Amino acid sequence: MTHLFVKTAMKMVATTSLVLAIAINTNNLAHAAEFNFNWKGDTGYSAKGSFNYDTSTAPNVIFETGLGATKNLQSLSISFFDPLSNLINSFTPVLNSVSNYSYLRFNFDSTTEEIFGPFDVGKDDDLPGDTWLNNNLALVDEGFSNQVLAKEFHLNNRDAARAEQILDLSNNSVQVSKVPEGSIIIGLLAVCSLGFTLKQKSIQNPKSKIYQCYFTGIKEKFNF
Repeated sequence: MTHLFVKTAMKMVATTSLVLAIAINTNNLAHAAEFNFNWKGDTGYSAKGSFNYDTSTAPNVIFETGLGATKNLQSLSISFFDPLSNLINSFTPVLNSVSNYSYLRFNFDSTTEEIFGPFDVGKDDDLPGDTWLNNNLALVDEGFSNQVLAKEFHLNNRDAARAEQILDLSNNSVQVSKVPEGSIIIGLLAVCSLGFTLKQKSIQNPKSKIYQCYFTGIKEKFNF
């Protein structure tokens, strides 16, 4: 009977902790806005990325440029793919509200949920494999009006010899879609559901690796 009571108490403590963790993180998400974006070139190359910012402090129109602390963006990432959908490279130009990309140009209107104006996202440190997507407005903004091309957007990278080459061109704009807040919460619930299953399987051996790994991960995820 005592053993059963201990098991029930452990379940109640774990359940309560996880519910509180979800509540805390849901509250933090209340002011977070996350968006996905994508672009496709005329010959099939493509780019996909995401960005987020705090709606409680950001203006309706977000402007980011160059290196250093960003005004509003908390993170910005992008991945590039060839026509067969093979990954070329991935970069995170903005991390923890700091830009590490010298040529960053990013403008977003939260009222229309559209990316507009000069756009330059990726990485170009003059190294092999560097890849970036930009438009003519970004080139003009940087003073390279002599490089304006026939198509508005162009996907570029540097080859093994660090020479710049254009992979694809297109007049296609960068499309944006908002990540539903509910999907993030559902993801948290799924993690917790999996955790309960693992915990129940390991309840008779609290020192098992799977048990320890699960709760360590939960603590790191929710900071409690």
